[in-house]
Amino acid sequence: MNSRRFRHIALWALAAVMTVGCGPASEEDTELPVPPQPGSETPIAFSGNLPEEGSGSVTRTEPRGLETVLPEGNKKFQVWAFKTVGNSTSVQIVIDGYIVKWIANSANTTTSNSSNWEYVNQGTNQSIKYWDYSALSYRFFGVAGASSTNTITGAYKPSDDNPQWYELVYESDATNPAATPYYSHLWVGGSDQYGQPVRLEFIQPLSKVRFKFIFEDPTQASTTELTAKSFRPTNGTSIKMKGDVSVSYPLTGDASETFAATAEAEGMTDFTLDYYESVGYDNSNPSKVIEPYLGADATKTRQEYSVLPVSGQGTYTLTVSVNGEPKTTVVPAEFMEWKPGYQYTYIFKVHVDKGVSISSVQAAFTTWSFYATDHTVYNW
Repeated sequence: MNSRRFRHIALWALAAVMTVGCGPASEEDTELPVPPQPGSETPIAFSGNLPEEGSGSVTRTEPRGLETVLPEGNKKFQVWAFKTVGNSTSVQIVIDGYIVKWIANSANTTTSNSSNWEYVNQGTNQSIKYWDYSALSYRFFGVAGASSTNTITGAYKPSDDNPQWYELVYESDATNPAATPYYSHLWVGGSDQYGQPVRLEFIQPLSKVRFKFIFEDPTQASTTELTAKSFRPTNGTSIKMKGDVSVSYPLTGDASETFAATAEAEGMTDFTLDYYESVGYDNSNPSKVIEPYLGADATKTRQEYSVLPVSGQGTYTLTVSVNGEPKTTVVPAEFMEWKPGYQYTYIFKVHVDKGVSISSVQAAFTTWSFYATDHTVYNW
């Protein structure tokens, strides 16, 4: 076996000072470990926020800790950690899928727990760990939200004897987002980051899609009726909602994780509900209805769709009847590549001659479960 073969570490330890949001007790509450004696080692700390990334603006929601996102009875996640020693290709396992559990009111009761998350003695042979300052680099990643109906498979690839990356595989289901686990981006850091909090950024392998209409002449909106709306793959295939996803984390080098999805055959035929903010009344003139267009339904505002992140879909076609006349426009294939954690907004313009064209496409990394703040909120 070459120098890349892993050697389990028995002497190094890691005290995960996890900074997470507060939340209610759950069925995951377990007996606390005995607080270890403090030593000269520096504990590895975990804190979290999500940076502004991706193309376009970032959509933010209220802060939510991982313990509030995960369902009751399943408030736990797994973490892996590796360090590079000796040279850039010699990798050792530090943490091999440790289980971390939410234990209510347990913060600061042990060295390994500052925010109600505990990993010591929460799984087989889970001991406390510390930074190795002689290591060339560390890398961390994790996954949260596995259940008995959606298990996560992890494996060294291409083989245990030749481990070059670690692959996580599980199901992503846009029809049931609550049952779809989260995965983290790969954290890689050198000695200048040792002793500082490790930020693991968790996202779900889902995308969000919406489409909306604007008017070349906004004054025509109140007299223009839009009906029979359909936004769909031009080639007649379905919009994928469910399938297996794989996330591969390289164990050496500078590359980040890679994501892939294998969709099931079935899916949605088309998107039929467009997005608009509201239908209401002008405060200065209560008898005047404010509508995005004539006949917009006040009960169907802010419509968007969760979908499986996919690529290679080809073009999409929009059809819509403008005052009863069918109109069609095609969105190029390069705009139909959906990445996990992104929200895509397709904006169509209704012209003064009642023709319709694609106006713009907005893509934003949208953390619909998490929010970047100046204070520590959760993340591993």
